[in-house]
Amino acid sequence: MLVQFTRWFWGSVRFRIEGSAERFFNHCARCGIVLWGMQAGETPGAWIRAGQYSQLLGCARSAHCRLRVEEKRGLPFRTYWLRRRKGLVTGAVLGAVILTILSQQVWCVQAQGLESITQEELQAACREIGLVPGAWRSSVDPLQAEQQLMLRFPHVTWLTVNTQGSAVYIELSEGVEKPDMDTWKQPGNVKAAASGQIVRLEVYAGTPVVNVGDAVTADQLLISGVMEDPYGNVSLRHASGRVIASTVREFSAQIPMTETIEEPSGQIISRRSASFFDLRLPLTLTEEPGEGWEKESVRTVLRANGVELPVSWLEETWREVSVRERLLTPEEALEAARAEVERQKSALKGLTVLNGKESISQENGVLYYTLHAQCEEDIAVETEILVNSPN
Repeated sequence: MLVQFTRWFWGSVRFRIEGSAERFFNHCARCGIVLWGMQAGETPGAWIRAGQYSQLLGCARSAHCRLRVEEKRGLPFRTYWLRRRKGLVTGAVLGAVILTILSQQVWCVQAQGLESITQEELQAACREIGLVPGAWRSSVDPLQAEQQLMLRFPHVTWLTVNTQGSAVYIELSEGVEKPDMDTWKQPGNVKAAASGQIVRLEVYAGTPVVNVGDAVTADQLLISGVMEDPYGNVSLRHASGRVIASTVREFSAQIPMTETIEEPSGQIISRRSASFFDLRLPLTLTEEPGEGWEKESVRTVLRANGVELPVSWLEETWREVSVRERLLTPEEALEAARAEVERQKSALKGLTVLNGKESISQENGVLYYTLHAQCEEDIAVETEILVNSPN
């Protein structure tokens, strides 16, 4: 089997002898030329390795014989046509070399299980630790990458990094962030965040120092963290609770009667580029426009069998916008002012507006809006007891 493969690899030539075959074979034996499949009779001939056929010409002249090639076999004759296409051979060799090099690199990094963590945040963390497309696979340590990513995202319950071929897969599960237990260990009071009259009192821990119906001022003590048992022993605790009070709030907003709007002018510029790993190849000669343009981009990543390849296509669409001033109607300005006041009310904890009175005025191109509201809200705010304070 090995002999046959060697003959096929180097190529073999079957030739016919015209003249005295015995004399020719004797000359070949003296010269140490190896032949096989020798035949005598009416059509004498033999097989020889293709590279040694030229050595037979001297033996044929000495034996007064002529040689005729009858058959050619083997790899050199199968690939003979490639000798006239050197560019094709060079390209195939370079392609094999490039493919071998690329197979040793990371082509893509894919993540599963993202919830509060965005894809951009995870990609930024991967770039910091060198886990990016184009990195050498030999430099990727999955265990070390897991530890580094866990340090960057402490609220992740578990995280694994696996390599499969030229792809890196990150799987993670996000957990609920643990509360700060140290806060509950610190002794503290509950004070009033605003002035008002208490309508409901819910004490979870501590000693209440006010009652329902009492009027309180801002920063007044509501629930004390100082606890005293029946024997007169005093201890400090972290007070907590809800104190619902009737309060008076004033919300205001100032809305200019003119607004700046942007409108498309209709002029559009398209730019295209291709990316190979971190190398960006522009496919258009159009330069990026300056200010006054809005950009929309769509990136298409090539995939094979569900795996992202390090090749992507980016198409950018730039639209020119013109800026102009528009005069608001009183109704539009009032609606914007009310929306701003609603945002202010939503920022307050547990606020309920019972009734309110609006005040509207317009001066120097500005709408002034004020809402005087009767509210109910949780005015409890926890504060720390400074045990070591000199006061």
